[in-house]
Amino acid sequence: MPQRRKHIPSIKIVSEKIDKKWKYDYETKTFSHPLYPNKTFKAICDNKTKEYTNEYKDKYGKKHFKKITENISTLYPHIPPDEDHRNIGYNITTKSSSYNFDIVSNKMNSFWDTRYGKKYIRYISYRKTRDLNKKSWLEMNPPKIKKNIH
Repeated sequence: MPQRRKHIPSIKIVSEKIDKKWKYDYETKTFSHPLYPNKTFKAICDNKTKEYTNEYKDKYGKKHFKKITENISTLYPHIPPDEDHRNIGYNITTKSSSYNFDIVSNKMNSFWDTRYGKKYIRYISYRKTRDLNKKSWLEMNPPKIKKNIH
């Protein structure tokens, strides 16, 4: 006889990354925001599984360990990018298959927040210190000017 899988209810948590003005209605399972009055948005779930062991004692004082599995669903408001004029929503991007997906913000990423932008900031800082070192070295060792007499 095949083993039955026990249903593990998930704990629903609104994400900390979203704007604080988002309101989640647990009855209708939708988000609302003051910037989009009279509109509600569906939620996207980012599911994670958390396992831990719990220790308890029976009536005889013997220790027992019980493995507990929790499903934690982090909720994000889903707005397609063409409908999100304020860029406050989230969307799904798929990778190689439909089973692998990421939840990304509709906000545009600044060049300076990317890996190459941070690298370029360090390069600019290096150039400034190099120019200061060159200037101070030239003050300490002025170039010798030869005078040509004709």
